[in-house]
Amino acid sequence: MATTVHSPQWWKWVVMVSSFFALLLGGTVSYCAGVVHVALLDHYHEDVTVTAWLGSLFASMFALTGPVASLAINMFSCRTCVILGGVLELVGFACSAFITDMRWLFLTYAILVGLGEGLVYTGSIVILGFYFRDQVSLVTGVGMAGVGMGTFFLPPLTQYLVDIYGLEGCFLFLGAIAFHAAVFGALMRPSDLETALAVSAKSGKTLCQQILTSLCGQCGRVGEMFHPAFLLLLLATFSFSVGNFISYLFLPDIFIKQGSSPQQASFLISVVGIGGALSRLLGGFAANDPNIGPSILFSGTYGVIATIDFFITPMTKTIVGKVAYAFMFGLYASVGWVLVNPLTLHIVGVRNLASAYGIVMLASGIGILVGPPVASIIAAVHGKYQEAFYFAGSTFFVSSMCGLMIMLLKKTHSDLAEEKSDIPELQSLTDGKDHANQADGITLVIQPPSTGHAPIPSAPFRDDDMWNEHSCFQ
Repeated sequence: MATTVHSPQWWKWVVMVSSFFALLLGGTVSYCAGVVHVALLDHYHEDVTVTAWLGSLFASMFALTGPVASLAINMFSCRTCVILGGVLELVGFACSAFITDMRWLFLTYAILVGLGEGLVYTGSIVILGFYFRDQVSLVTGVGMAGVGMGTFFLPPLTQYLVDIYGLEGCFLFLGAIAFHAAVFGALMRPSDLETALAVSAKSGKTLCQQILTSLCGQCGRVGEMFHPAFLLLLLATFSFSVGNFISYLFLPDIFIKQGSSPQQASFLISVVGIGGALSRLLGGFAANDPNIGPSILFSGTYGVIATIDFFITPMTKTIVGKVAYAFMFGLYASVGWVLVNPLTLHIVGVRNLASAYGIVMLASGIGILVGPPVASIIAAVHGKYQEAFYFAGSTFFVSSMCGLMIMLLKKTHSDLAEEKSDIPELQSLTDGKDHANQADGITLVIQPPSTGHAPIPSAPFRDDDMWNEHSCFQ
């Protein structure tokens, strides 16, 4: 006897809320890198460059691990990916609390915690694309607002924990907070579409073939992933990641050097978080408007923040100017994280969303990794941080130009509509309806081991009909 397993229609809202809180608690710890950077210098008294590399690696790991997260999603599920990430964050922070040689922190703090954060982040974002394909910009904005809220409360909380309990106690508390992401990850029940893609990735393939498919997507030819619009998205993501994390890592220092106390500096980073939370929410609404779209919004916001970065010196001479800069930086520089998911979906399609998003996050991680050390060299040569922010502004300008070019090359909404009409099963799952409710949707068949006859599902999933006859780019 065949059994059909579906999620209730309302479960997608549980997934959206779970994504918000998983990102809030476990997907934002890298935004404490600036506060922890200062604490590490005071605690270990190591070379500034070594400490900067540690902070840069930690901040970049959540993105560098994108392909690993894609592999976990395609081989298992988004739920497994997020739960594993929460566990790794707990273990990494707990081990870091007992480290006496800072070089071991490259393993426990930068790699373990960073890997855990990457699994939580990618899994929580990708699952929204599976449940809300037609409203992915809007729902991603809601979910990413959790990152903005985390940016708001985690830096001052981290500074408070360092002041009261020291760096070791701070690590223990952060590990306990991040572990709660695993609780919300447990609520991320796989959608029917996600289940179908997992079946497609594994059907008739060896383990090595399954891994290759999970990493490179469902394309018949791996080269199709290197579409010009997708390459531009990789360049844009790399560029804005360089600029973003130069600012996040060095903003506390530049505020302190201009007369702010460490507590005031952490408060100003929280102001960045307020702007970021507002930006992520409003950006999702704006990108969902067909008259605007994610490409125009991406280009415009990074053009604005590129201009603002060139005026950081006069803007940060007074406390009012510092607050204004922090808020505008959060407002304009955070939109890109909301738009990466819908842009990726529009370019490569839902079949390759998890794999392509992992590659995009890898490009972001490389930018985060190389940006702060390069900025440290620029600051050391010129003797002040302002030149590093000018460099960050130039990277934002590159992202803005890439956004304009993507608008000319990427798939449009009409292309997606044509893709759905060509694939009846995909039409029934995603045409403005909740795919978990469709009677003719994908079914999960559970066969009792005692019978010798194969069950006949009420609505069989046909991998060859749904995916193999269509390439990534029409």
